[in-house]
Amino acid sequence: MSVFDSIVPPPDALAEFVVEWRGASPEVRLAAIRGALRRHGIEIPALPGRVAFYEIQLFGLTATGRDEAEAAQNWMEAAIRLCPFD
Repeated sequence: MSVFDSIVPPPDALAEFVVEWRGASPEVRLAAIRGALRRHGIEIPALPGRVAFYEIQLFGLTATGRDEAEAAQNWMEAAIRLCPFD
């Protein structure tokens, strides 16, 4: 197993994440996204003195927002649209 293989999430990781966290409060989802980002993603915060912009790249899905909370909300909404379970 290569180093890359050990950090790449399994192909169904996005769907599993949505199933587990879609019903959680925004604060709890943000904490879950932060944890997943530490293991599998990339976050790009706004540069000091620049227009606010935050990007989250997680499980092959990218979302942006004015700040971390908005980017996380936008990411989860996009993830739910990609993984409808109703």
